[in-house]
Amino acid sequence: MLKSLSVKDFAIIEDLTVEFHKGMTVLTGETGAGKSLIIDTISLLLGARADSDMIRYGRTQASVVGIFDYVKELDFLFDSLGRRKEEIKIERIISDSSKNQVKVNGIYITLNSLKQISKHLADIHIQNDTYKLFNPENYLDMLDGSRDDTLNKYLNKYSKSLLEYFDALKDYNKVLMGKKNLDERLEFLKYEKEELEALELYPNMDIELNETISRLSNFDKIKEGLVNSYNSLDINNSIDSLYDASKALEAIGEYDKEYMEYSSKLLDCYYISDEIKSNIRASIDNLDYDEDELNHSIEKMNDLSKAMDKYKKNVDELMSYLKEITLMIDMAENYDETLKANKDKVILFFDELKKNSIALSDYRKKMAKSLEKAILKECVDLDLPNTKFMVEFMDIDYSNPFDKSIFKENGCDTINFLISFNEGEPLRPLYKVASGGEASRMMLAFKSYLSKSMNLSLMVFDEIDTGVSGVTASKIANKMHNISKNIQVLCITHLPQVAGMGDYHKHIYKVLDNGRTKTEIKDLYDKDRIEEIAKMLSGDSISLYALSHARELLEKKD
Repeated sequence: MLKSLSVKDFAIIEDLTVEFHKGMTVLTGETGAGKSLIIDTISLLLGARADSDMIRYGRTQASVVGIFDYVKELDFLFDSLGRRKEEIKIERIISDSSKNQVKVNGIYITLNSLKQISKHLADIHIQNDTYKLFNPENYLDMLDGSRDDTLNKYLNKYSKSLLEYFDALKDYNKVLMGKKNLDERLEFLKYEKEELEALELYPNMDIELNETISRLSNFDKIKEGLVNSYNSLDINNSIDSLYDASKALEAIGEYDKEYMEYSSKLLDCYYISDEIKSNIRASIDNLDYDEDELNHSIEKMNDLSKAMDKYKKNVDELMSYLKEITLMIDMAENYDETLKANKDKVILFFDELKKNSIALSDYRKKMAKSLEKAILKECVDLDLPNTKFMVEFMDIDYSNPFDKSIFKENGCDTINFLISFNEGEPLRPLYKVASGGEASRMMLAFKSYLSKSMNLSLMVFDEIDTGVSGVTASKIANKMHNISKNIQVLCITHLPQVAGMGDYHKHIYKVLDNGRTKTEIKDLYDKDRIEEIAKMLSGDSISLYALSHARELLEKKD
């Protein structure tokens, strides 16, 4: 749950702190007052990209700070002192020098790390999100939205076999296309292969050799340092004095808890120091100077350095090049056999990839059945009682092992959402038949379903009620309020029915201060809240009927 939001020098927000509570909070205000800016700042806390254009004119940086309740999925988070916090503090600093900063509990992290954290905190629906329903390319991500451990297992297996298949196919295509001109290069390639094989390359070889040379070249210094360190720890039983001091403090620990803390820390120091002392003694005993090893390492490092300079490649690149020219030599000398071996390898990895792709697809079909039932139940609550909904999976042609186009990063599945909103009408693609109001309700149905399956603590809706009115607006209001019984809901709305259903009501407005426009927020209660909802019903000229209707909406919620 989002407990508070502090924003400074962001667009037309000068300095703003807002507190939030459990349940459903509605945010209302005139168009352009800054409602969507609040959503933008929360999006930044969840990992959205920052832009220096967001900084208030005349300022050099903007800041957004959010305090969230602790969630068990983020049990690994600590502050800069190594303490687990009962709250999660996320801070974004946007600078005009492009040195943007992200901190969680006072610790600097990357934007990608923030995105991994934020997926356990909240989900935001922005105004354009509803249009995702009009693009079938988004449907698979929506189906996978409630990703569980089983789906992740199938995706990981698929990803691993996908990489193996692509590597095998790449090698096969090299053999297939690369025989031309190989014959005339064969002798030179053999010479390079022999030269590189003689180096006996392995990963980080240069680093390891340099470490060996450094260690053996400085043998006397290392031995002297170890002996001096050991003697310093051994002299006058200095380590034992730590133990004695700890026990002395323990004896008076009952008089002051700090003495017990000091005693515990000294005891830790004793055990750590004693272990280090023993390890240093073992290092001294195991020290061995081998002049032959030093000379051999220097010779190997010289040979390796010459090769890296000659080929203009590092160790990893030399190993890759050796593999490549070995393949080219095999191709030239044994082309038919090499081609067949690589072809068989492609087919082998294709079969494994196909198996994992089918397993992933089968699991998604089970997920789709659960999604279908859940969406139909949500539709009843959203004034779409006659809806029929189905997830359609397109057939996959696995007939050609060399056609990689069917394999995408997240699987081979292509799906469509088929729907009928009216009795007697056939199922048709959602993106072709849904009106704006129907799409808004369908998106809310998806969000409601995901809120239960993703175990989130906050959902934010930016005008998800666009295009609806009357009874349907009341249904949407009820749905969001039902969601808020288990999950904190923040909702920007222009509908009085939705505004009246909120447990809390915040009004966003603009003021002119010293010639500058800035956004402010105030909490509405009782009379002020009735008047705000009445304005939403009838405009600036508030009628007695609008006031009466506003009271009814609030009383209905209670």
